[in-house]
Amino acid sequence: MEKLKIVIGKSKDDALTAALKRSGLPVVLYGIGLIADTARIFLQEKGIRVSCRVVDDKYMDPVLPHTGPDRILSISQLQKEFSAYNLLLCFFRGYTNDLKPYRQLFPGAQTIDYLSSIYEGGALQPLDSSYVLAHKPAFDSVYELLEDSLSQDSMEAYINAKINKDASYLFPFVRRQQYFSEIDQVPALKLHQNEVFVNCGAFTGDTIKDFLEVTSCHFDKIYACEPDSANLQKLTRFIQSAGIAERTEIVPKCISDKAGTVNFLNQGSMLSHKTEAPGPGVVAMQADTIDNILNSRPASLIVMDVEGNELKALEGARKTILAHQPLLALAAYHKKDDLPVLTSFLKNLLPAYRFYFRVHKPMAIDAVLYASTRNEPVPA
Repeated sequence: MEKLKIVIGKSKDDALTAALKRSGLPVVLYGIGLIADTARIFLQEKGIRVSCRVVDDKYMDPVLPHTGPDRILSISQLQKEFSAYNLLLCFFRGYTNDLKPYRQLFPGAQTIDYLSSIYEGGALQPLDSSYVLAHKPAFDSVYELLEDSLSQDSMEAYINAKINKDASYLFPFVRRQQYFSEIDQVPALKLHQNEVFVNCGAFTGDTIKDFLEVTSCHFDKIYACEPDSANLQKLTRFIQSAGIAERTEIVPKCISDKAGTVNFLNQGSMLSHKTEAPGPGVVAMQADTIDNILNSRPASLIVMDVEGNELKALEGARKTILAHQPLLALAAYHKKDDLPVLTSFLKNLLPAYRFYFRVHKPMAIDAVLYASTRNEPVPA
């Protein structure tokens, strides 16, 4: 039996935040998107104040805030105001071992680095070495089931990145675009020209947009499932503008293991999710199962990113999976036991499934478990 190789070291993020505190220099975030927003909250919880965020001069806009805790400077303005500072890279291309271009761009930066674990918390559980070692046989079983070396290497890198809070483990294995990066590389993941696509956690249409690109709009049907009200409005506009409304059914519900009413954190972002407890932003939301929604109609491709509710969503799709054996692409990074639990459920439900694993972002998020029964060659 092949076994997962675990590296137990010191937390890179803990060492970095300790060094930032010791230096006493201003902390600057390079980037103004979701990564920078999340990094600022992460640092604040560690007792570290962010002095400002910075963007390239060509992206500087007069409407961006120039004062207060959220102020944004251009690189030129930064160099005039600060002679020395610590810089954190807060965009996907900044997750790299090659920092030379940034040292040239930011000569005043005494430290240039990135944070690896900023998304932990909320619906994203941390994963530590003690948990992995205590459940090593279960993780080893997943590792052994994976069909190709890239899957095994990616899983190993993902686990080590999580437990050491060090994204650099992932850098050689990141594959973009999410869900569809391997359709021309792995025959079992190749798409047909007549897919019936169920997108659970459709957000604002980002995955559907990628799907339309890789299929050149050749498909039979899309079920776009998205409960968040703000996301739903954007999703509806996207579907209309893409000219696919006649072939798309929008499902404004949570996808789960049974129909009913659930608590849902409705915050108009990709982090909106089902929750157990009421609180600010939590609303009553209708939930339903894939089996109920499809009502015995076929599905050939199911993509799920439902913020940790993937197992329940699969439990509510038993009949569909057994009847139609759809290609599955499942977010497997929200819960620390996602990989062993999701793999075990599917292997017991449909032993014919073959498993692949890919990481699609360099921060131990957007790690996807694929399950396929598609044979080679895939029919047109």
